[in-house]
Amino acid sequence: MVLNGKKLVIIFIVLSILAIVLRITLVGNMNTEFGVSGTIGLIHVNGTISEQRSVLSSRSTGSYLDLFRAAKKDDQIRALVIRVNSPGGSAAASQELYHLVKSISESGIPVVVSMGDIAASGAYYLASAADYVFANGSTMTGSIGVIMEFTNYQELYEKIGINVEVLTAGDLKDAGHPTKPLSEFEHEVFSELLHDSWDQFVSDIAAGRNLPREKVEELADGRIFTGRQALEHGLVDELGGIDNAIEKAKELANIRGKAKIKNYQQQSNLSLLEMLLFSIIDIPRLTPEQSIRLVY
Repeated sequence: MVLNGKKLVIIFIVLSILAIVLRITLVGNMNTEFGVSGTIGLIHVNGTISEQRSVLSSRSTGSYLDLFRAAKKDDQIRALVIRVNSPGGSAAASQELYHLVKSISESGIPVVVSMGDIAASGAYYLASAADYVFANGSTMTGSIGVIMEFTNYQELYEKIGINVEVLTAGDLKDAGHPTKPLSEFEHEVFSELLHDSWDQFVSDIAAGRNLPREKVEELADGRIFTGRQALEHGLVDELGGIDNAIEKAKELANIRGKAKIKNYQQQSNLSLLEMLLFSIIDIPRLTPEQSIRLVY
């Protein structure tokens, strides 16, 4: 049978369409099963949580906030893993990180935490905002509590002949000043600050971990738990490491196949020598308010 030119053209078009459809199907399957099918963000939270930059690191709470905000705005990110290795730090800084992590989770991006050697106090605070928390069996965590300390140099100044005069307008303006002891009333005022901060700490952890407040209050006496003990108390979800956290993030984000890991990090532009020099030269003069800090 001889086909005319018109029929040949029709057959060619049909075969071409079938080839294109077949190719698209094959490529789609390869992307799902063998290629990268989703991106997971990874942020490392290391060291003391503070608004101040560390001498040995350019990282401060402000820079961490920038990293978390960048991950939240990244359309490619389908889940976020946070590797925490921190003893805690500033109460306000830890609280700010907690609420940002919570907002990322509430935006639809699953958040999974992997605890390293230590994720205590303020570091546990931010971890509790995640959707799922892993700890190693020997991870040091917990330490749910607040501390405030005062140093009184009055006797030392007297011995070395230093006389400090403080002028204030307001009876409590110099409360906690290092040249005098706390009065009974000042002690009461600062105790109220501590307990109010502790109350917020407990409430946020109860909300983040979906635990009864009474349960968290029992654990919020400052004690440290191993990862295994924390699991027994419901402070973490599972024992495991960073690989387990990544797999869980894939599961929560419905990522099948291989996931691309996007590591968010902020490098310092200063050398170690420059940071050491700046730390020596730029020593701020603290007011009583600046020297008094609530610490988780």
